[in-house]
Amino acid sequence: MLVPSSPDPLATRQTLLLRLKADSPGREIAWREFYRCYAPIIGGFARNMGVRPEDVADVTHDVLLGFFAVSPKFVYDPARGRFRGYLKTCVWRVFQKKFGKRLRVDGRPVEEIDPGDSHVDATWNDVWDRERLQAALEIVRTRYMARPDKARTFRAFEMYALLDSSAEDVARELEISVESVHQAKSRVSKAIRAALAEIEVENG
Repeated sequence: MLVPSSPDPLATRQTLLLRLKADSPGREIAWREFYRCYAPIIGGFARNMGVRPEDVADVTHDVLLGFFAVSPKFVYDPARGRFRGYLKTCVWRVFQKKFGKRLRVDGRPVEEIDPGDSHVDATWNDVWDRERLQAALEIVRTRYMARPDKARTFRAFEMYALLDSSAEDVARELEISVESVHQAKSRVSKAIRAALAEIEVENG
C-alpha cells in the first residue's frame, strides 16, 4: 500500500473519490491523499475499540485495501448518508471478519455488534472529530509557518494555547507584548475553526 507524501490537505471529497476511479490519470496521487486523510481515523478508532497495538496497522491496511479494490465502482451519494458513516461501516465489517469473538466491546463479541450501535457510533465520531481538529491545526501551522510575518504569531499561539506557557513568558521569549500573545491566540484559533469548517464540508 502506498505511503502518503504531502498532498493538498483540502482535496474535495467528491473529487477525490472520482479520482480513485480506475481510468483516472491521477489515481495514485488520489490514493495517497485518501490514505493520509483516513488512515489516522481508522487507526485511532481501532485503538479506542480495544484492538491490540500490533494489529492496528493490519486493520488499517485491510480497510483501505478493501476500499481501494471497490473504489473504481464506488459512487458517493450524499442523499444516502455522510461518507463518515459509510467508512465506519466498512471498518466495522473488517473488525467482525478479522476478530469475530476474539474482540469484545462492552463485554460483547464484536461479531454480534451492529455498526450502528450507539457506543460504536460515539467512539467513531469522537475519533473522527479529534483527527479532523488535528488536521485543521496542521493546515494552519503550514500556512502560518510558510510566511515569516506570521510564523511568530503561530509560535505565540502554540506556546500559549498548546504548551500552556503563561502569556508573560511567551511575550518575554518572543519579544512581543502580552496583548499580542492574546491576539495571536484569537487569530490562530479563528483560522483553525475556518480550516476545520473546510475539512468538514469537503471530507464528510
